[in-house]
Amino acid sequence: MAQAQATMDHKDAVNADKAGLPAIGRATNQSKVVNIPVERVAEPGPTPLPATVAAEAAAAPTEAPNKSRRKAKLFGIGLLVTLGGVVAWYPLADHYAPFASGASITAQVTQVAPRVAGPVKHVLISDNAEVKAGQPLFEIDDTTFLMDVAQARGQLDQAMNNVTSGVAAVPAAEAKLAQTEVALTIAQQELERATQLHDKGLLSQAKFNTADANARTAALNVEAAKADLERIKASASTADASNPNVRAAQAAVDKAEFALRNTTVLAPADGYVSNLSLAEGQFVAAGTPALTFINPKTQMVIADLRENQLVNVQPGDKAVVMFEAAPGKQFEATVDSIAWGINSGRTTANGLAQSSNDTRWFPPARKIPVRVSIDDMSTFPANVRLGSEASVLIVPEDGIVPTIARGLMGISGLLSGLN
Repeated sequence: MAQAQATMDHKDAVNADKAGLPAIGRATNQSKVVNIPVERVAEPGPTPLPATVAAEAAAAPTEAPNKSRRKAKLFGIGLLVTLGGVVAWYPLADHYAPFASGASITAQVTQVAPRVAGPVKHVLISDNAEVKAGQPLFEIDDTTFLMDVAQARGQLDQAMNNVTSGVAAVPAAEAKLAQTEVALTIAQQELERATQLHDKGLLSQAKFNTADANARTAALNVEAAKADLERIKASASTADASNPNVRAAQAAVDKAEFALRNTTVLAPADGYVSNLSLAEGQFVAAGTPALTFINPKTQMVIADLRENQLVNVQPGDKAVVMFEAAPGKQFEATVDSIAWGINSGRTTANGLAQSSNDTRWFPPARKIPVRVSIDDMSTFPANVRLGSEASVLIVPEDGIVPTIARGLMGISGLLSGLN
């Protein structure tokens, strides 16, 4: 205690020297100091933490950076794996599951044209109408065609009359032939008598020549009568379709009636009429298209695939088709055919082929049209029209790549339905 008091007195003296106080004052102050014994109480220290908590607190600053580095490392590895998978997917998909977007629907399109010419009398259907096979589409004025039929039938009747009259002329021709044969017999007898008398010198040369000329003339008349009889028999052999004159007249009637029937234009099959622009009174020429007819049974999909996508593709391979008009719905299909050629785009000048001036590093890939037909046309979407957009996935063989491609195609179709 005395040592503590001495220490305090020394500190006070030092402080007084620094403050410039006089020594007497310092002594006075020192004499007035009352030393009170004080017992120091130890201040409470910090409560010690448990050992586990202390260890975690000491390790926390170290583990936080390690976790961040680990997450960054995993993210980088995942990114590299993803990029590698994307890079590897394209050649695998082209080889095992060729895919083409932007395919289109096509079908047999018929330009319906009349067989005969004339003004349109009636238009019996409307634009974009559904029609059945044999249903009338429009009619052409048949006035002149009715007259043609009447004229042809008149010519047929005339031919029949000519044949009938020819048959009646056969007996007359036969009688004429008999007359010429009798005349020939008489002329030959007279020639024999004239020859006998001429040989005996009892007949002049002039009369003998006359008898000889008469016999020859009679023989020629017989030949002419025979030819005339054969001609009449040939032209009047029968009064039916086997007669050539009758056949020609009957063909003229059939032609006129055929033209009359074709004044009504009929639908060639079940389908749809499109781009109708006919109006009553409009003149249409024979063979000139008057309207467009679409046969829905011939609908198919045409997809353009790059050449390297066709390595494994063959006609008959399975395919999957999705339509923009039916988002997310997949239709089973079959590869129908692959085009044998496309236009190379090479031009000529002065009979010589011109070289390509394309300087691009990566020229665009050429695509080959592939026809794909839907297996079950009864499932074909009713709202799909000619020229509608579709996507085609060809599956040359089953495997994990085609399975993944089908899934991606389904997701793409669902997303496209949101457009």
